[in-house]
Amino acid sequence: MKYLDKFLDKLKTDRNTFFTYILTLISIYIAVDRVIELLFMCLTGISLSYWGPITYAIAFACPIFAFLFSFSSKFVKDTTQKFAFLILYLIMLYIMALSMFVQWINQAGWLLLLSVPNYVEIVTDFYIEVKRAFCAIALYLPVTTFFYLFDFVYGDLKETPLEYQSIMDYGGLNISKKAENYGPYSFQYVFGTDYETGRVAKVVDSRRFEPTYVCGISGSGKTSLIFEPLIAHDLMQKSLFKESSKSLGYLALKTGLASLNTPYDNEYLNNNFNLNMLTIKEGKEKLYKAYMHKMLLNDTPLVYRNLGITSISPDFETIAHMTDIADNYHIPYTIIDPSDVNSPIGINPFAYGSPEEVAIVISTILTNTYFSTHPTPEEAYNQNMASQAVENLCILLSVMYPRLHDGALANIEDLLDMFNNFDLIIKLCEKVEEDPELAVKYKLQINYFKKYFTPGEFLHQTEASIYSAINQLDALLRISGLRKLLCNRTKNINFDDALKNGEVIFVCTRRGDLGPTLYKAFGLFFILSMQYAVLKRPGSEKTRIPNFFYIDEFSDFICQNTLPLFTMYRKYRVGTVISTQNISQLEAFKGARQTIIANCSTKIVFGNNTPEDNEWWSKQLGSQKKWLYDTNYHLEPGNTHSSDLTKARWDWSPYFKPEALLTFPFKVAGFRSKDGSGKPIVAKVTLDFVGSEHKEPHPVKKYDFSKFSTVSHNQTKKEPNYDYLDNNFDPIQGDTNYLFNNNDAIVFDINNKKNDNNN
Repeated sequence: MKYLDKFLDKLKTDRNTFFTYILTLISIYIAVDRVIELLFMCLTGISLSYWGPITYAIAFACPIFAFLFSFSSKFVKDTTQKFAFLILYLIMLYIMALSMFVQWINQAGWLLLLSVPNYVEIVTDFYIEVKRAFCAIALYLPVTTFFYLFDFVYGDLKETPLEYQSIMDYGGLNISKKAENYGPYSFQYVFGTDYETGRVAKVVDSRRFEPTYVCGISGSGKTSLIFEPLIAHDLMQKSLFKESSKSLGYLALKTGLASLNTPYDNEYLNNNFNLNMLTIKEGKEKLYKAYMHKMLLNDTPLVYRNLGITSISPDFETIAHMTDIADNYHIPYTIIDPSDVNSPIGINPFAYGSPEEVAIVISTILTNTYFSTHPTPEEAYNQNMASQAVENLCILLSVMYPRLHDGALANIEDLLDMFNNFDLIIKLCEKVEEDPELAVKYKLQINYFKKYFTPGEFLHQTEASIYSAINQLDALLRISGLRKLLCNRTKNINFDDALKNGEVIFVCTRRGDLGPTLYKAFGLFFILSMQYAVLKRPGSEKTRIPNFFYIDEFSDFICQNTLPLFTMYRKYRVGTVISTQNISQLEAFKGARQTIIANCSTKIVFGNNTPEDNEWWSKQLGSQKKWLYDTNYHLEPGNTHSSDLTKARWDWSPYFKPEALLTFPFKVAGFRSKDGSGKPIVAKVTLDFVGSEHKEPHPVKKYDFSKFSTVSHNQTKKEPNYDYLDNNFDPIQGDTNYLFNNNDAIVFDINNKKNDNNN
């Protein structure tokens, strides 16, 4: 089929269209041939060539398979064309069947005549009568049966809606080649097995970048049956890409297809190798791409397969499970945990985006976390004043603090200090005015603070308006671990690099420790900070490294500013997976539920919901067309029961009735997704916990890269640098620092020819 596909690619067509075309031409040829045979028998009383059962079976197969392929071909685009093709194949089948019966009757008649003892005399003396008899027999069947075909097509079939619709609903036999995004190097995931049929229920590669919504009450298994197995699968996939890259990269170096673009330490290469470290040898670009095709996400420009994972969990238990699995696959990761006061990594919002973007992030978090969603007119006025003050001060701090403190970042603590002492704000404005260019650019902010933050008629009003903002910022910074994360001036996650390099980040929001308000604020800080990096990712859908973003218990983070997770992230190659405990948790504001549900192409619901939710989910999971009947039961003499099926109809029936959803046992859920062509997939799936294959250490191969690099092995280790100003961690010059243990890895001696061949 590989060679056929190459041929079809040149013709710019597909298998279904090609076979429909070929089989239809063959069928037309056979039908014309049979018509000529019928005419010959009608005129002469004898056939030129009598076909046997096998020949006719092959002939019948041509229009039948042409019909099966046609409905999935490019020839058919609407029901009118479907019906036209159906009529064409019915006519051809009718001609073949008519020819078969006429020929066999004619053949049987001649054999019967030949068996008569005085056959020669009969044929000689009664030639005209014999010919007329056989011609009449050949003519009788076409004349008497053609009307029935016409009546069936345009009477019974065309005028019977149920039969017509059932045929039009047929999608055709599809033998198209599997898409390139299929197989071990794709991102598709098998969620479970169909409870009824045992078939696998999976989300195909392309649908994984469309949002996924998981709904289930506490204890239903959202985390242990969906999130953890899915993240474990992604970690395994990332490990596959990593090890395949190292193996292919070593062979590319060994065969001279590429060279290292910079000298690296051997141990560092074994633990952190990626194909971006290679430079293709001049003149071997085509051969290199053919060799690396499995690892190429895009060939112009070259983008290699990789994936990133970001997971937000309300407690540390899930993160502990996932980090164990990451360790088993030797995948480095970063943990963001507000309870870890010794963590060197921060998420200071002042590190991300332009001054205006920083201001919007901080203002949005305060607004959606602390302010009332249904304020009185006075509260609304104070909220607007507080938001305006926060945004203007964030802009000035973002611009001036690094200038006044040798490039150091501002942070939220500086924001709080200035709100507690208005004199600091005025001094900051004076510093801005010392620079003529900045004075013009930020004139509005300067005038605002001079008007509302200096003694005068507005000062008291300003103090009252920002009082709540001061309290909110103060509450946010009381917990030392959270303050360290949000106020880190030097080492912060670079979301641009994290997305580009496919990094793994686990975030624990510590809902139990922080409380509902701080937990929500911290989660929003991370989500919105990352969002600005996502929405400005360079490249296209073909060149962006896939990332998967998991948010367990998403309900607390729903606001107008988090809706892009569902409306925009797909085209930036970030697949979002969220969970809530029920549908009503999506109703943070008007339209939120509709936006989220409409954009989530994959939905998973567990049982034990409220009756109202079960009704809603029954409709949401959809219906299927099937034959429906009413049953009448009768009590017969002798106390025996009989039943009659009445009112048969072709109609829509829900996949899951509300009563069925209510009774789902543990590890069973309703599942709805789409395949690659957009056809819905609905199933009652059986789920399971993280597989045992993810819980055992996976040894990695080591190669001797020293022959391709000139760096000595005895060089000083170098700690990674997460500084937001210089986040380009340089592994060159012998950095042997890595984040996992290779003691269990399989070591291959390159000088051993036997091992070399195994590699």
